[in-house]
Amino acid sequence: MDSQEETNSPNVYGDQLILDNELSPTKIAIMYAGKLVEFLSLLPSEIPRIGSVHIARIQQIFKQHKLGNAELEDGTKISLRISNERLLTGSLVPVTITTEPWDNKPARAVLGAELTGRFVILLPWQPDIRRVSKNSAKSKCGTSTLAHIISTALPESCGIIIRRQALNAPASVIKQEIEILLEDWQECSTSHSNIDWHSTPKKIYSGLPLLKASKIIAPSAKSLVLKDHNDWQEIYDQLDYASKPHLITEQKVGIWFQSTKGLTAIDIDSAGSKKSPSQLILHIAETVLDQIRLRQLSGVLFLDMPRLSKADRMKFYKLCHSFALSDIRHPDIYGFGPAGLLEMTVRRRYMTLENRIKLMFSDV
Repeated sequence: MDSQEETNSPNVYGDQLILDNELSPTKIAIMYAGKLVEFLSLLPSEIPRIGSVHIARIQQIFKQHKLGNAELEDGTKISLRISNERLLTGSLVPVTITTEPWDNKPARAVLGAELTGRFVILLPWQPDIRRVSKNSAKSKCGTSTLAHIISTALPESCGIIIRRQALNAPASVIKQEIEILLEDWQECSTSHSNIDWHSTPKKIYSGLPLLKASKIIAPSAKSLVLKDHNDWQEIYDQLDYASKPHLITEQKVGIWFQSTKGLTAIDIDSAGSKKSPSQLILHIAETVLDQIRLRQLSGVLFLDMPRLSKADRMKFYKLCHSFALSDIRHPDIYGFGPAGLLEMTVRRRYMTLENRIKLMFSDV
């Protein structure tokens, strides 16, 4: 991936899906140009799946923080983001899981039913909301095409928000995403009219299965099934590489990752390379953003680069912004701060790769 123009192609989100089973995979490696860029796996049943919708019972409300605690049907505790809703302790409310648990913190959820993709958010119970974000209105396919997609692909009972990330997406990819989300919801969820809102907590919708979730992340990727455990060794090697706090790239650039509860510091050392920092800008930007995506680093991130000229800093910033478009979490890159560090934030979604690997092999 060499330019902003290439980032606009859906292929850069991933061009190949490697599955361990064709129909019901338990793990999926998302590849791009032969390189592992994201890894998905089934989690233990007690961990609520992202995108699953539940009727939960409110346990605590912290109005000053706009947060609450709730309990799911199996007793799992979750953190709930609220705004100005007048909620009562003990009441039952619909929630959607938006974040897997991490660092001993519970999964997070929002009120209502939300089916979130890369480019759209479907709102099955809010038909009055049909909104196109200001930026996505300038998308490749244009406002009229977006309006046509909404009118033809959605039932009247469903609302939608076209996200700003749709700015770089072809109409066919946006339409495909809507169809995947809507079809699974209609097939697998409990009808709104059949829900008993006053009995006990219950699961209404389990969320996208792994294969459909990977199609949202990498909509144009081709699938390859590798059933033999030994055939996964190259992928396991890449997972092992990405789980280390320090790595040396093929250009002999050293990168250190140091995460705390509040932030992640990323330190770049190019002293071992034969090239100057200015010549390594593209290589470093691509490697760091790929690793942030693969490692599922999130929260506040600070990147300490070797000394660069003002022009090279701007070039590096633009490259990072371009490469970040491949990450479904949509990193926000703010530029270089007063201390000379590149600052960015990434929304939490999945647990870190390190924790996912520990869960995968905990029983081995």
